Amino acid sequence: MRYLRVATAAAAIAASLAATAQAQDVEAQNSAAVDGQAEGRFAEVASGEIVVTAQKTGAQSLQEVPLAIQAFDGEELKERNITTIGDLVSSVPGAQEGFRQSNASRFYNLRGNVTQNGDSPIGYYLDETPFIVTNFGIAPPVRFIDIDRVEVLRGPQGTLYGQGSSGGVFIFHTRDPDLNDVEYAFEAEASKTVGASRLNYGSAAAVSVPLIEDRLAVRVSGGFSRDAGYADAYFGPYDGTPDQTNVNSAKNEDIRVVALFRPWDNVDVRAQYWNFRPRQNFTGFTASVEPPYFENTAGQDGYSTGDFTLLSLTASAEFDAFTVTSATSHLEGDFGINIPISPAGSFSSQFFPKMFAQEVRVNSNSRGPLHWLVGAAYQDGEGPQDNALDLPLVPLLIDADNNTLTENWALFGELSYELFDGKLVPLVGLRTYHDKRAFEDNTGTVPTKKSKQTWRLNLSYLPTDDLTMFVSAATGFRPGIVQSRVQVQSLEMAGVPVSVALEPESSKNYEFGLKWRSPDRALNVGLNLYHLKYTNLQTSVTGGIDGVDGFANFGDATTKGIDLEVRWRTPVDGLHLGFVGNINDSEYDTVNPVIAAAQPLLRPGTRMTNTLDKNFRVDANYNTELGAGFEGFGNLALSHSGDRLQASGVVAQPYDLLSLTLGVRRNNWELALIGNNLTDERGPTFVGTNGPLSGSGPTPRTVGLRFRLLSQ
Repeated sequence: MRYLRVATAAAAIAASLAATAQAQDVEAQNSAAVDGQAEGRFAEVASGEIVVTAQKTGAQSLQEVPLAIQAFDGEELKERNITTIGDLVSSVPGAQEGFRQSNASRFYNLRGNVTQNGDSPIGYYLDETPFIVTNFGIAPPVRFIDIDRVEVLRGPQGTLYGQGSSGGVFIFHTRDPDLNDVEYAFEAEASKTVGASRLNYGSAAAVSVPLIEDRLAVRVSGGFSRDAGYADAYFGPYDGTPDQTNVNSAKNEDIRVVALFRPWDNVDVRAQYWNFRPRQNFTGFTASVEPPYFENTAGQDGYSTGDFTLLSLTASAEFDAFTVTSATSHLEGDFGINIPISPAGSFSSQFFPKMFAQEVRVNSNSRGPLHWLVGAAYQDGEGPQDNALDLPLVPLLIDADNNTLTENWALFGELSYELFDGKLVPLVGLRTYHDKRAFEDNTGTVPTKKSKQTWRLNLSYLPTDDLTMFVSAATGFRPGIVQSRVQVQSLEMAGVPVSVALEPESSKNYEFGLKWRSPDRALNVGLNLYHLKYTNLQTSVTGGIDGVDGFANFGDATTKGIDLEVRWRTPVDGLHLGFVGNINDSEYDTVNPVIAAAQPLLRPGTRMTNTLDKNFRVDANYNTELGAGFEGFGNLALSHSGDRLQASGVVAQPYDLLSLTLGVRRNNWELALIGNNLTDERGPTFVGTNGPLSGSGPTPRTVGLRFRLLSQ
């Protein structure tokens, strides 16, 4: 009932605004300009500028946004064969996959350390609504089937986004229904992975139908994929003769239904249903990556499941001086893993998160020098877990069922003013956050209550249309991890003092940014220098019970780095080159001496665990006319991820991935050859406890064909 009341109130606000908006005389050309900014390749307007909306004060040129930001167009992502967040992170400086439990449960880093527990330091927004799993910071398993563009902001963004986003934000903008024309798209793909006995295959489609011209339209999109397994299973230890082959097959399905209602030219109401179902046999963590296999399964099947449903209602009303936006969402999920343990045991961990979220935002949209944004966010959620370690021959049965509940709210906003005809722009942002959180299990409840204020200061200098420089200082905040009493017991056995609820983690980021482009706009360069301080850092710590690790606040750390981006439209017609890269130096400043004694790797001056020293990606993209209405296109990319020190003391070695897209298109169809991991790199990218080749690694070399059909 509480959710219903909040949602009803938000709808009432939107209705009231709509009634007021009916009396507004909004010029048709303003509406057309907004529509033009939201459509097309890279959301380009007539001037050729890349337009983004990440700052929430209207559409802006990417060149003039004083943030470490990137924008990826949906068609560009297709051409580069980037279809998931896992593919995308290779194109984001300082980003990496932190941990992969399965294709339903993956975690990513931006500029520093992150573990798989606790609220995500990276904010994920599906259009205007957040994707939040309480106390378990997984990324949404979104596939880029009907994506218009993706915007990625690096560094703390709590003064802009209700979710907090202390490390950065990924914003996924999906395609809206078309209010005037029927649109459709279809694609099908088949490929073969080295070591798999079957083909991978899948298809996706989208259709948009106007129901009332200029006023109401519906868009439906979705698809499925089936990826063949390539790892074997041994009922006992590895002996070279597998008992089962190709056991880690995976399937992924999703469907999205969105209705867009425009009762007046300046009012949009958008209702959306989105369901994701990623599933996988066994998990993303193997006993060996080369050859890939699982062992000691005793003939038991492992699995990982996922089923997430997101409902959202967004309403916006644009006036002459400001725009009001209300976003209401409800997320429910059911996901988890089951790992067999020989001869008859197993470890199972299942999650059943729920999250209601409401954000209201008012932002200026006038052409004057003053720009502002104020917003409020409310979240009410829980993260029930069913955890069990069953070793009947020991005998040992650990039942660690628990739940984390949170009810929090935040007020946030930013204010900027253009001086000297817009050449110098100071900005200040503030956020206040209040959280009531509780841990529950069969022994009782541990409540916590925290309040935190964060801020951002920014000064940007735009002497010309082709040069933007800025300096900024911003603080971030991540709520304390809540862990089970079994994890606490395991850490205490290892000599680590810890509690069920950790203290929050704080960060402070100092940054200098520069964006420059040549007068002919053929060459674009972006440079960011950052200095990031963590206080009360939360990180995984090895426990005293085998296989049961936990988390602790063990000190402070500093991360320093350089991001570089270069895009070049070469003199060769149709050839574009791109480079993104990061160099990162992270180390601990202070460590609790008791923890340092129990965990020798965690000491002042040592490298932060699970951080990359560098990463980069190079892309060569080529388009050319072939004659008779045919166009050829291709993209060759090499990405590099540096080594990482893990909490266990093992170093995961650096690795390189090579991918290729080569195709032809004519009118509204295209056919492309696609290849991923062409050098067949195996890793591991994250080393497990069963030896230097255990853990997670890239999918082996995969080559296939993709067919697409688009409406014109």
